[in-house]
Amino acid sequence: MDELTSAGSGRGWRISLGVSAGVLLGFFCYLPAVNLWQHYGDVPQPRVYPHGSFTSFGSDPPPVGYWVSWAGPVVFVVACGLMTIPWRAARQFVLPLVCAFVPLAVLVGWIFMSMELFFTPD
Repeated sequence: MDELTSAGSGRGWRISLGVSAGVLLGFFCYLPAVNLWQHYGDVPQPRVYPHGSFTSFGSDPPPVGYWVSWAGPVVFVVACGLMTIPWRAARQFVLPLVCAFVPLAVLVGWIFMSMELFFTPD
């Protein structure tokens, strides 16, 4: 019975550490990763779209490289997470990490893309 208790507690620690690491990565590391990608990848910055154009970019949409720079770090983290599926201990850490990272990265990306594309200081 002691073996089951210690194994279960190790599993719980791996899951909670994975969630914590995913939250920290999504909140503090996603935006710097995107900024580095955009800087060193020479990604062209999109223009600021006029107020009320949330539904359409018109004839001049943001370049594809701009969207790829925001999606790239998320795809990288998910791909690394998929590589750990065969290993149980790693999976117990990385699956919660990915499940915590992706929603936070989407939220951070949505906020910053909205500010870059639609915020015009008055």
